[in-house]
Amino acid sequence: MNIFSWFFKKKIDKTAFSCYPDAVLVISQSGEILYANDKLFDVLKISGEKLFNMELLDLFDGGFNLISNLAKSNDSAIVRSKVNLDEELFLELCANEYEDDEEKIIISMRDVTRNQKMLNKLMFEHEYLNKLTKNKNTFLSKISNELTSPIHSINGFSQAILEGLGGDVNDKQEKYLKIINKNSTQLLDLINSIIEYSKLESGLYEYEFKNFDFVNLMTTLFTQYKVKADDKKLILNFNLNSLGRRTIYSDENVLKKALEILLENAVDSTENGSIQVVVSHPDNEYLELTGFKVSETLPEKSYLLVSVTDTSTGIPEGDLNNYFDPYVNIDKFIAKKSVTKAMEIGIVYNLIRLLKGKIWVESESMKGNNFSFIIPVERLGL
Repeated sequence: MNIFSWFFKKKIDKTAFSCYPDAVLVISQSGEILYANDKLFDVLKISGEKLFNMELLDLFDGGFNLISNLAKSNDSAIVRSKVNLDEELFLELCANEYEDDEEKIIISMRDVTRNQKMLNKLMFEHEYLNKLTKNKNTFLSKISNELTSPIHSINGFSQAILEGLGGDVNDKQEKYLKIINKNSTQLLDLINSIIEYSKLESGLYEYEFKNFDFVNLMTTLFTQYKVKADDKKLILNFNLNSLGRRTIYSDENVLKKALEILLENAVDSTENGSIQVVVSHPDNEYLELTGFKVSETLPEKSYLLVSVTDTSTGIPEGDLNNYFDPYVNIDKFIAKKSVTKAMEIGIVYNLIRLLKGKIWVESESMKGNNFSFIIPVERLGL
């Protein structure tokens, strides 16, 4: 039972509310103001004579309708006071119904001006930083050709000279040219990853949902990565036995890119053992556990669960927090000289989000990693 209701049900004199730390207002079921404690007059800086000639709508937006809803839902609301508009005042309202000789509503008002101003400031700063980030990413995306074209030239010409386009090169020149070619290739990969990540963050990444043959996509990926796995003497296995549909509704290029990053990462980080890719359809209970809102009218096999498991040395437990955020983990990746990998991990996270899905990673030291993601594969009003 609410403490206000308890006071009145016990027939305690209303002056007991003078000891209560919050402002208290009692109204009738028609919205008429019946009682207010001294704290309310102090908070609103208003006289009793003026208050009892006012309606709730004169005190704050929403008026009686807002209070009535709060009383039924046991929720609270933060409103701005309409009294003394020259002085900004935010109030947190709670309301409860009670009955003595007639039904009434007790309203508690707490001054939260300081907290609300701080929250407003934080929200403003957050929106400002988001806008700055979006502008930066848009800028990077639009000048992508200017960033990559010179590196393409360095890469291409150094390779051409190595192949004898400019005549014979001696051993020392060949050594330096190989270094130039290798470093320019790495730089190009990094810049391409940064640009791709920027496009995803700024909403400039192109995608289109349509029906396509998922089995055909997986066959192409298996053929592509079987060669790389064989070169490292790794076992590569794609298990589609639980796949209940061949045609899915999503973006084929986005899904392919996400799987390529995960498979590339698995092959690169695994020296012995195997890489397993398992595809299935999660049930509704599992979907709810992973944060999806499941409709009762949801057709069967409307979601796809894909897991990529390797037998690498695993990810240190301390690195798993915010693993998909390259900004948070950049120092760790710089120390490991794998900044490109940090960007690619961020890219795959955003690609899965683009597909309206969720991705997570589980890892055990010296036993390997398990990257899993769920995406909808049915037209669900996305």
